Amino acid sequence: MNAHRLLSIGVTTLFLAASSFLHAANGDAEWQKVDDIVEGIKNPKDKPKSREEAIALLKKGLTEFDSAHSAAMKAAPENPSRWDAALFEMMVGRAREVAGVPAPEKKAVSLEDILKAADAKPATKSQASLMSVMESAEAAESSEGDTAAWLAKAEKHLKDFPAEKMNKVVEGKIMSIKAAADLKTKPLELKFTAVDGREVDVSKLQGKVVLIDFWATWCGPCVAELPNVLKAYKELHPKGFEIVGISLDGEKAELEAFVKEKGMEWPQYFDGKGWQNDISSKYGINSIPAMWLLNKKGMVVSTNARGGLEERVTKLLAE
Repeated sequence: MNAHRLLSIGVTTLFLAASSFLHAANGDAEWQKVDDIVEGIKNPKDKPKSREEAIALLKKGLTEFDSAHSAAMKAAPENPSRWDAALFEMMVGRAREVAGVPAPEKKAVSLEDILKAADAKPATKSQASLMSVMESAEAAESSEGDTAAWLAKAEKHLKDFPAEKMNKVVEGKIMSIKAAADLKTKPLELKFTAVDGREVDVSKLQGKVVLIDFWATWCGPCVAELPNVLKAYKELHPKGFEIVGISLDGEKAELEAFVKEKGMEWPQYFDGKGWQNDISSKYGINSIPAMWLLNKKGMVVSTNARGGLEERVTKLLAE
């Protein structure tokens, strides 16, 4: 893992919380120190040039934050910035793991506590609400999840905090969940001309089990998943398993070379628009790989087919 990637785990997380510390309430000196430390991690004077330097930066910053936060709580325990610090703690869990700096033992504060706090800053409540919405999205998307309740929660967040800078993420997830719910009401309709000239009409594949694979050659997790996809295709294609690729690549030549090199025999949709890909945008795809499984009736029965693909397909073929 290079230094830049490591910072995307830690420093970017710190960046999301840093804005909450820009105005220490009542000019409290101890809380200002907390602000300065977070700002220093957000914009270090000397950018790390290696993984080791990046880890050292995170370790030093988090250690200093813990010390400054403890002092600030002793000096001004009722300062509204205590809610900023609590939110910050929730955001840096992964960064602590990477840096090897465990969180000090203290009374746990929940996102709900922040949202109910009379003296929490509006921006802090906005970020807490955003975190709550996004954390509950995964459960809502599960087979037992209550998507209606999650959609109501997400819509309330957008109404209560319309100025939140990351609301586009919530809007994208709303679109994705609504699209997934709609997919389960009727057979999937998808027609296009593949990059190799083949005409694809998913409705004509009814009677077979189909994987719709949203991916890209530049996507590390997609490439890592490919051996499993290739294995499933080799074993089960003769029994009625088909794959349709939806490529989010930007360069046609790179896609064609990769597909040929890896022996990917199934058709690929390509329009060169990357994340603005017409098909993925229509269905609210905001992360890849996204792997959908269609049963023999053409119905989407899973929008998360990663892991155990061969077993899932075998079961559907037997239906």
